[in-house]
Amino acid sequence: MKKIILLLTLVFGFNLASAQVDVIKKQVGETLKGKIVSVDDNVIVFTYQGQNVEYTIAKNAVEKITYGNTGQVVQTSNKIVITGEADWQKVQIVENVNHTAGLEVGVQLGTSADLANYQSGNGNSPVIKRLKMQAAKLGYQFILVTTDASSNRVAYGYKY
Repeated sequence: MKKIILLLTLVFGFNLASAQVDVIKKQVGETLKGKIVSVDDNVIVFTYQGQNVEYTIAKNAVEKITYGNTGQVVQTSNKIVITGEADWQKVQIVENVNHTAGLEVGVQLGTSADLANYQSGNGNSPVIKRLKMQAAKLGYQFILVTTDASSNRVAYGYKY
């Protein structure tokens, strides 16, 4: 009888321990298990199960988080579906490399000459429209506009 009680206690204890694991489901269907350290407007900081090293993933790359200790499910972003150039308005521009963590980097879409008239926050400019159309044509949901080592503006496509 004591062995049965011990066995049930162990099984129940393991179920409780595994229920404490947070689950991050990426837009591509991959799941990451661990512990959420922090969440802000654009990134999630977490540790993998059994590790102490902190990793960062952009909310853009994450569909939802399921918190292990409460079971609460939080939708973090809606998946952007790009089927061709006609979907160019769905493409999002980001200017912080952390906002692309967990996404797949693609090709360079623009150089400093292409981005000479780029202005942050000006979503209606011809430069932004051209970049978004090019990204959509290639199947990229995101464009990172950043500065390279030579202080030149460059743009890269990113996708799930």
